[in-house]
Amino acid sequence: MTRSLQTRCLPGLWPLVLIFLSTLAMAWPALSHETTRSYLTLERTGVQLQADFRIAFRDVEVAVWMDEDLDGAITWGEVSRRLDPLAAYVLAGFSAEAGGPCVLARSSAGASQEGGVDYLELGFSGTCPDANAPLTLSSTLLTEIDRDHRMFLSANAGTGVTTSVISRDQPSATISPQSGGLLSTFGAYFVSGLDHLFGGPDHLLFLLALILPAICGQQGLRAAVLAVLASVTGFTLAHALTLTMAMIGLINPPARLIETVIALSILLTALDNIRPFIPAPRTALAAFFGIFHGFGFASALSVLHLSGGSFATALIGFNLGIEAAQVVVVVLVLPLLFVLRAGRITMLAGSSVAGLAAVFWLYQRVGPLLAG
Repeated sequence: MTRSLQTRCLPGLWPLVLIFLSTLAMAWPALSHETTRSYLTLERTGVQLQADFRIAFRDVEVAVWMDEDLDGAITWGEVSRRLDPLAAYVLAGFSAEAGGPCVLARSSAGASQEGGVDYLELGFSGTCPDANAPLTLSSTLLTEIDRDHRMFLSANAGTGVTTSVISRDQPSATISPQSGGLLSTFGAYFVSGLDHLFGGPDHLLFLLALILPAICGQQGLRAAVLAVLASVTGFTLAHALTLTMAMIGLINPPARLIETVIALSILLTALDNIRPFIPAPRTALAAFFGIFHGFGFASALSVLHLSGGSFATALIGFNLGIEAAQVVVVVLVLPLLFVLRAGRITMLAGSSVAGLAAVFWLYQRVGPLLAG
């Protein structure tokens, strides 16, 4: 898209702009929300069951106080003195049944780091009443903190690895000899990809910032659609590449750095909409920032350490879920904005809201580092 096309729009429809801004203002608390995630790896051998949880310290600290000296840093000594309450919290929000309730007890505890995020690792072992009954897992873990919390499950019941996602919309998962397979893995991670994009306001606002200039200054819907397709395609190809690179372990930048760059990408794109200063075409800009958004997408899967067919299927399903969500956003938003045709005022208003949200996220993500 040329620079001139971004500056030829006429003002109009102030009431629509005010409604647009009011709606975004009411949704402001949701815009600052980032969905939390936990991870469960499960092994079942006969009546024996082993369940290993990985939960970010920053999430579980909200539910179970650990920072005794209130210095903002959690030491392993502080964690070790709170292992019993931590284990009780996990077991209160998680249950397993196979012919009746499975009885679990804490068997291990540790810490790890992945993508710059510190994780608490808690292992539980126990037995289930019936070795041949399907295993049903249910979880409300961390939902009192984040109602949209998602638990990524990787289970091996002796018939291959089954992957699934437990969430508010799907609070349980059943593992049986018939539940495994690549199709179920693909479906679970396709839905997870949808949820990840729709639950990630930063990615959605970046898409909005990409779309807005195509609405302003084009001569028709066809030209606007082609401009949006070019930008979204560049974004898609770039983030698909880096998502794959991150998942196979070629590069694994710190999560905090990626989150910061994602917020910065929204801010710079919004500012370029208001007053163009980036000399590169919009497609190249989308592709460049898509590299960093791809690493952000990868954070949802890298902790699972999947391998073989399950890894490839989960990666493809998750990626296609993200792309499907993008298509839905473009199909819904593009015609609506084009019909309203509020012109440059809409672009200025939408870009300003996106830029302000990005500044807020930068404060959230960089502030703690500067304070430390």
